[in-house]
Amino acid sequence: MSTQEVVFGFGAHSEVADGPELVRMAQQADRERLDLISLSDHPFANVTNLPTRPAPVLARTVTSLSALSGGRVVLGMGAGGLWDRIAAMGVPRLSPADAVEAFEEALA
Repeated sequence: MSTQEVVFGFGAHSEVADGPELVRMAQQADRERLDLISLSDHPFANVTNLPTRPAPVLARTVTSLSALSGGRVVLGMGAGGLWDRIAAMGVPRLSPADAVEAFEEALA
């Protein structure tokens, strides 16, 4: 029987203007020795949705977060699933097959 490690942390939903407060919360999490801080990428919680994030921009963003956090970034990515909400953000609607194909292309 395998066991899983228990981790402690918190998640936040934020906007760009919240940057200074998010940094303060992350520093507090470090001081309190929490295992993680999680930021949601709306409309998905804790998963970056590639249809709303061009791969080159996402790569630069994750590289910057990694540098700022001392390499402590875990990236979850998805092909998109809530297309009504994604389309409301101005992203062209994709079929499930096209979304998977775009996801695979972005990974490459």
